[in-house]
Order: sequence, then C-alpha cells, then structure tokens
Amino acid sequence: MLPHITAHILRHTACTRMAEAGMDPKILQGIMGHSDISMTMNVYNHGSIERMQNEMKKLDKYM
Repeated sequence: MLPHITAHILRHTACTRMAEAGMDPKILQGIMGHSDISMTMNVYNHGSIERMQNEMKKLDKYM
C-alpha cells in the first residue's frame, strides 16, 4: 500500500530538496511564489547536522 501523498507534500518535498541542493534562496522564493523570503527560509529550508557539517568544511580553506 502506498502512503497518502498530497500535492502539498510533494511541493514541500520539492522545495526542501532544492534548498538542500544549495539553490539560491531568492531564486527558490520566486519558483515557489512566496511573497516573503521568510516563508521560504523558515518553512522549507531545514537545517540538518550533515548540512551544518558541510557548511563548516567550507571554512577549512580559510583557516
């Protein structure tokens, strides 16, 4: 049996995956049609330990 998946769930997942892929937040805001960047950043841009670690690794070349 397949899980219950709505259009909203697909939209949320797509936006989250685009954010995880590093898409520019302002571009993602436009794609999603959000009038305010806070909607894009607060609802769809989830932080994870892995993403935090990857971002911190970017600083290695400056240390």
